[in-house]
Order: sequence, then C-alpha cells, then structure tokens
Amino acid sequence: MIDRQRVHDEAYRWEVVVTLMQDHGDAITRYCLTWLGQGLAEEMAQEVFLAAWQQLPRYQPEASLRTWLFGIARHKCQQAYRNRARRQAIARTFSEEIGTHVHAAASTLHEDDPQAVGRARLHHCLSQLRSDERILLTLRYWKQLPVAEIADIVGKGVEATRKQLHRLQQRLRECMQHVPET
Repeated sequence: MIDRQRVHDEAYRWEVVVTLMQDHGDAITRYCLTWLGQGLAEEMAQEVFLAAWQQLPRYQPEASLRTWLFGIARHKCQQAYRNRARRQAIARTFSEEIGTHVHAAASTLHEDDPQAVGRARLHHCLSQLRSDERILLTLRYWKQLPVAEIADIVGKGVEATRKQLHRLQQRLRECMQHVPET
C-alpha cells in the first residue's frame, strides 16, 4: 500500500495520512475517547495522525497500518493520561500551598501599615476568584513560572493561558480599586 520510494516526499505522505484518516479516523477517535473522555479525544486523534505523518518513513510493514496507528494512539493516550494525572497532582499541591499562604497573609494584617492594607485588599480580591483562577495567578506571579509551563500544568494552550491571565489581572485591578477602606 505504501510506496517506499516516495515515502520521504511530504506531499505523498500527506496523501497516505489523509487516506488513513478517512479509513481509521473514527475508530482512532473512539479509542482515544475511551482513554481520555470527550474533551481530549479529538485533539489526541489529530496528534495520532500528525505522528503517523512524521513516522511514516520509518514504518515497517510487519504489522498492518491499522495496528501501527493504534500503537501510536495507545502511546499518545497513555502519555496524555499520565500528563493529566501529573497536572492534577501539581494543582492539588499548589491549591493547598495557596490556601495556606493566603490565610497566613490575612492573619498578619496591621492596620497602620499601608502595605498591609494593600495586602488585605489583594487578599479580599483573590478570595473572590475561583480556586483555578487563583492557581493561575499564583503560578505566574508568586512561583514566577513562564506562561508555557503554566499552560502545560493546567492542560491548556499557551495563548489561552496568556489571555486568561490577562483577564484575571484586569479583574484584580478593578477589584482592588473598588475595595472599601477598612
């Protein structure tokens, strides 16, 4: 089925992968769905076919193309599953640490210290956010992680994470301006 002479030609490989997607795309997506659920199945299926395009020159016809594709899918799904578990563990750890840090900051308030008043306002505004939003802000500004690493931890794209951080900054600024003096 595969012309070994043309397999290094990108256009030819694309033709082969398009045929594979037409023939096996639904089955690969259903397989990924059983591993990862609705949210990631289609994205993972796309990654399977991208990997197939990249690895096609190394394909050895010892097994059928379908078996080879499902092997790629298994590997990709296992990797995504492990990454999701790792991200959840990191998020749990940071949630506990954030909660401890925020409560400690609130208990050390001195009314005559302008910085303490600012911290109290910030604490009030942070408490208005959801825990996943606080985690994003904490990873960026307290842990000083790069946006790409934060995106990996929370399982989102870099640009989506960047936009969410920007919106959260705006919400915090607005909240800080409207918190009444105590």
